[in-house]
Amino acid sequence: MNQSLIRQRGLSLIELMVAMLISTFMILGATQVYIDNQRTYQFQQGQSSNQNLGRMIQLLLEQQLARTGYRAEPLLTTSLSSAFPALASSNGCPAFSAGQTLLLSSDNAGVCFRYQGSADGADLNCLGNKIAAGVAVLSRISFVSSTTAGAGSLTCSVGGVSTTLVDGLADFVLFKLPSSSGSAQGLRYAALLTSSKTLRDGVATSVLDQWQSLSGKTRSSDQYLYQISQGSVALRNLMP
Repeated sequence: MNQSLIRQRGLSLIELMVAMLISTFMILGATQVYIDNQRTYQFQQGQSSNQNLGRMIQLLLEQQLARTGYRAEPLLTTSLSSAFPALASSNGCPAFSAGQTLLLSSDNAGVCFRYQGSADGADLNCLGNKIAAGVAVLSRISFVSSTTAGAGSLTCSVGGVSTTLVDGLADFVLFKLPSSSGSAQGLRYAALLTSSKTLRDGVATSVLDQWQSLSGKTRSSDQYLYQISQGSVALRNLMP
C-alpha cells in the first residue's frame, strides 16, 4: 500500500516532457508578443519621427523663404527694381535682373532668394549673423543628396558659407517657381522622408511609386519606412 502511494506521488518522464514542452511554447509565445510589440513601437516611432521632420522642414522653409523680396523701407524704395538692382552670378546662384528676387540655383538643386535686412538692424540671416539695416542679402537653400538612406540635408548658404538647416531626408524637390507677374506667389515643395532603420519587414508600400509620379525621380525599393511631406510657402512680399 505504501509503495502504491509513493508511485502515485511521483512524476513520470512523459509528464515531465509534456510540462517542459508546454513551458517552451509559453516562453516562445511571450517572446513573440514582445518582439511584435517592439516592432509596432519602432514602426510608430518611425512614423512620428517622419511627421516631426516634415513639420520642421515646413517651419524652416517658411522662416527663410517668406523673407523673399522684403524691403526695409518700402515707402522709399517703392519698387523691387529699385530695392534689388541687377546682380552678377555668385554663391551658386545665377545672375539676377533688376527686381528679380527668386531664382533656381545654378545646379537646379535649390532656390536662391534676395531680401533686405529689417530697418531696425535686428534681423539675422540663416547663419545666425546680424544683417545691417536695409542691406540686401542673397541666400541659397539647396538639397544635398546622399547615397546613404535618410542622409540627405537641406542647407542654407550666404556669401559662400553654408549651414545645415535640417537633415534626415531621402529626397527633396521644388516645383515650378511662380511667375513675377502672377497673382499667386507661392513656392511648392515635396520631401521624401525615411526612417533611420529598416522597419517594413517585407510589407509592400506604394510611397516610392507615388514619389516617382510626383517628382519624376526613381528610387530602388528597400525596407525603410518612407513618407511624403508636401507644402508651400507664401511669398507675401511678392504679391501684387
